[in-house]
Amino acid sequence: MAGLKKLGAVYLIGVAIAVAGFFVVNSFLADSIDVLDVWYVLDVLMFIALAIALPYNFARKRSECNGDPTAAVTRRYLDVNAAYYLTVGIAILFLHNWFSLLANGPESLDNNDAAWVIWAAVDVLVPIVAAVTGRRLWLEAE
Repeated sequence: MAGLKKLGAVYLIGVAIAVAGFFVVNSFLADSIDVLDVWYVLDVLMFIALAIALPYNFARKRSECNGDPTAAVTRRYLDVNAAYYLTVGIAILFLHNWFSLLANGPESLDNNDAAWVIWAAVDVLVPIVAAVTGRRLWLEAE
């Protein structure tokens, strides 16, 4: 099981680096490549990363929150809950925009400021969620 956790951790951290890195430099590459083609690939990678992070963060939350409901709130409790709810929120935003893009094509992005703002939020928050979850998976595997 430790090997599987490490593999998941490496994947999540790799996706975090790829998405964050491309998000930062994609404006410079717009003249030389079709950046939407790269984002289509990164979208699939982000979907898989969220499919790994969501059940893992849910399991952490469930194991932490099965205790006494009157117990004091600890740092670990806040960490587990923040990771889970941030993962859920970003997954909802990602799926909303991704399904819209798949259903309506790239023309759906033309003059659609709301979609671009959501994509910007997704492209900033998915790397954070993936990196933090990947780090946690790696530490658990040790």
